[in-house]
Amino acid sequence: MTWIDVLTLIGSIGLFLYGLRLMSEGLQKAAGDSLRKALSAMHSNRFAAMLMGVLITALIQSSTATTVILVSFVNSGLVTLAQSMAVIMGANVGTTLTTWIIALFGFKFNIAFLVFPIIALSLPFFNSNSSRKNAWGEFLIGFALLFLGLEELKHLIPVVEQYPAVLATLRDSSSMGYGSILIYVLAGMLLTMLVQATSATFAIALLMCVNGWITFEMGCALVLGSNIGTCLTPMLASLSANTMAKRAALGHLLFNVLGMVWALAVFYYFCDLISYLCSHIGLGNPHEPENVALGLAMFHTVFNFISLCLMLPLTHPFANLLTRLIPEKEDHDEDFKLQYINGGFMTASSEMALVQVQKEALRYGEEVYKMFKMIQAMLDEQMGSERQLELNQRIRRMEEDSDRAELEIAQFLNSVSPKTLSDSGEQLSRNIYKEVDAMESIADALCHISMVLYQKYEQRVRFTAEMNANLARMMSLIDTTLSHTLKVLGMEQVPQSALNKAYNHEDEINNLRNQLRNEMFDSLDRKKIDYYQNSYFMHIINECEKIGDYAINVVSAASE
Repeated sequence: MTWIDVLTLIGSIGLFLYGLRLMSEGLQKAAGDSLRKALSAMHSNRFAAMLMGVLITALIQSSTATTVILVSFVNSGLVTLAQSMAVIMGANVGTTLTTWIIALFGFKFNIAFLVFPIIALSLPFFNSNSSRKNAWGEFLIGFALLFLGLEELKHLIPVVEQYPAVLATLRDSSSMGYGSILIYVLAGMLLTMLVQATSATFAIALLMCVNGWITFEMGCALVLGSNIGTCLTPMLASLSANTMAKRAALGHLLFNVLGMVWALAVFYYFCDLISYLCSHIGLGNPHEPENVALGLAMFHTVFNFISLCLMLPLTHPFANLLTRLIPEKEDHDEDFKLQYINGGFMTASSEMALVQVQKEALRYGEEVYKMFKMIQAMLDEQMGSERQLELNQRIRRMEEDSDRAELEIAQFLNSVSPKTLSDSGEQLSRNIYKEVDAMESIADALCHISMVLYQKYEQRVRFTAEMNANLARMMSLIDTTLSHTLKVLGMEQVPQSALNKAYNHEDEINNLRNQLRNEMFDSLDRKKIDYYQNSYFMHIINECEKIGDYAINVVSAASE
């Protein structure tokens, strides 16, 4: 085999994987809002969470993608550890759909001659003004490229007779009993770690079996190993995450390891069971080359289904075990940090990415609200007290962190190509950016208030009792406004009444600002207060008025 053949082989695998990716992205865009709502509903009971794992993974064609995003959800507290385990168990079953597609259309019913007609049929979809039709066109292109890559792989697999040394090596490695099984399990694990797709490992196992390189049993061992190999990405994603996310990633690994253990314990009996099932439901003897494709697909499906049935009733004890294996560490860090998209989690899986960043925007708002509560605490403290000065420093640190967090969210959104989004997804992406930008401006305003209060302390300026009472009135309005803003950020659909309420809050803030400004001028004229008192007081009031404006921007973006 020349180096050209080697490069062509690698390119064929790449074409196969690219086709799989296009299929996934096309389906995600076509699903649009429905997929985002489904992902957001993963906090229900464990049986529903398991079904969600099956359906979503069957849709996006990647259990790794589902698991990595699930790790980020656990990292941020969106789902519990027990619920995440149920989703992961379902994801393993959902990924078997791809193996059936490959087995049926790539081997049992060869549709390679339809590849270019399928591409031709997809072209009218790309000329449509409908993003949903464009998405289906992308799906068809991906479907065609997947099987085009698979067909090229089938042609590139060398004829065994031409390579007697390879044949002898494979025969030797297949004749060592359980030792051979372990060798092929390890090979499947390493291959899947390399290509990060169980589907590619499955396709290679099929090609080796069909061409007589390895037996049906060794093909099953390769498929078994691929279940462990797919755990690499979630484990890497959890390295910089919190304790809960590490538990979820470890749970994914342990679930697959435990599944492999029981399968290895009864391996030959299990293979005989698969042969029996295939023969009696009309799929043929999987030991024959023409039937091995469906036999391996059946092995993969039955293995994951049995593992699911064994482990799903033990979800909560399993979660408790993970809690003991990775105990909680004390964390006193109060920095303004991202949780849903931090630490190198899976970037930009189109519609799925928006679920993460949408929840991140809500959490960003919650952190800004914490800053406001610190401002209120500063006002309640005695001027110049140690506690007041500490709060001032914390607010300044949080404002700096909020700038960084806004940039990270913007970079994450920019990494999501508009070409991978539905129309509603693209609009949602723009709206989230507007929301975060406005909330960052609120954080700036709060920091300015904190600085004014510190300068007021340094200049030994004191407010009158009436000024403090008026300031409390304004802070109460701001509290109501920000609370309503957070409530809106948590809504799937923002009603017109919520937008009207936000405008009413802004009007109240503006009216109070105007009233207090007139009163301050009057107090100055009557010499009830001095210039410095008026200056510091109005600086705070004006920043509060800006907060009301920025809050309206947040609510308006959320309601679009």
